[in-house]
Amino acid sequence: MNFKPAAAAAAVLLALTGCSRSATEEIRLPIYGGSEISYEIAEAKYMDLTETNAIAATIGYPYATNLVFPAEAQVVSTSVVNNSYVHEGDVLAELDSSALDFDIDKQKTIVNAAYNASLSGGTAAQLQYQIEQLSLDMLLAKKDSYTIRAPFDGVITFSLRASVGSVVEEGGYCCSISPADMAAVYIEGGQAAQFRFGQKVQVKIDGVTYDATVAEAPDSAPDTAGVQRAVFDLGEGVLGKIYEETPLAISAGWATVYVTETRDNVLAVPDSAVSSTASNSYVTVVDGEERYKLPVTVGKSLGGYTEIINGISEGDIVMAEGSGVFSSSGNSGNDGEPQD
Repeated sequence: MNFKPAAAAAAVLLALTGCSRSATEEIRLPIYGGSEISYEIAEAKYMDLTETNAIAATIGYPYATNLVFPAEAQVVSTSVVNNSYVHEGDVLAELDSSALDFDIDKQKTIVNAAYNASLSGGTAAQLQYQIEQLSLDMLLAKKDSYTIRAPFDGVITFSLRASVGSVVEEGGYCCSISPADMAAVYIEGGQAAQFRFGQKVQVKIDGVTYDATVAEAPDSAPDTAGVQRAVFDLGEGVLGKIYEETPLAISAGWATVYVTETRDNVLAVPDSAVSSTASNSYVTVVDGEERYKLPVTVGKSLGGYTEIINGISEGDIVMAEGSGVFSSSGNSGNDGEPQD
């Protein structure tokens, strides 16, 4: 880049210290007639950036089905136990249907009368019988729903365990059940948005790290999906094997996902060399006695370094933030910044 000629003393200092400096090295320069001030400096150079972040994840059943109570009623029996295995059709809970039984008996009487009338009546009587029979069928179906059964073979993943004799509300939560082979490591909520389908990550469970792939992510979910979720596939049978060998690791319900991000061979400076406003980023380049606040376009910030897309060149010496304070002098602006 083209800068003003440096003062001779400063040029000698740069020659003695060399062009390649780390962010911990310092340079003392008299700036615009002010006192000498120490600055941490670094050289803009091409490098590989990398950073690994650890994110807490859950081991559980992200695809569990929630079962709810069909009506406000008293619980007469329950066999829901967390982490228990159930078979399709097993009774999980029963509600008191005595009030409904009265309506069913009454409707049966009405149906019998309508049936007899339809035998000797015309079309209207036959239609009335069909209507009353439909009403009875609906009441019987409602009574059947008062007995909550497992919809498939699976594991009870969670329940509030409503006690016998308690009254539950219509639509109230009963329990969750998941197919046994649908256990997974997953993250739900805002943090799931940083993952992409097919992304490679590592998952640590009980001190052991496994290679994994993002099998489900918000970018692959349908627009109608109500939950942001990232699911991590450890490979066929791996989670089941962990469960068999160290069941406590799974029952603990937690894991750690390690995400490593890299940028190869990019021009970069230490994070501390970049200052930003709401709309722009800047670095201060030191050239002899001169310093220049230059706008830059930045990319990723990884491992303590910020990628510089454009604005400065390889080999430019930049000043790190916080290593010195420019004081106002006769040759500087009122705010201590040099005049262009």
